Amino acid sequence: MCRLDYNQLKRLLLRTLADSGPVDSSSLFQNLASVSAGSGFEIHAVRMALVRYYRQGLLKRVRSGGQFKYSLSPRGISRLQWLERTRDSGPE
Repeated sequence: MCRLDYNQLKRLLLRTLADSGPVDSSSLFQNLASVSAGSGFEIHAVRMALVRYYRQGLLKRVRSGGQFKYSLSPRGISRLQWLERTRDSGPE
């Protein structure tokens, strides 16, 4: 089971999308599994997070071949930059 806190999950998903470009939820799930081996992500949790972040304006999505492809919005890029700055400047 994945034990990431709220901002860690958001940062990981946004960073993965930034690195991969537009991608559907299944491909994103596979990317996350390879990046975070052993973290226990579930596809349903990733899909729910994508919908949440889309509603928050952090992601754009387009329907392609019967699926949504997600990418970062300008707001998502700004949020990712903020999350990475606060992670780097905070105590470890």
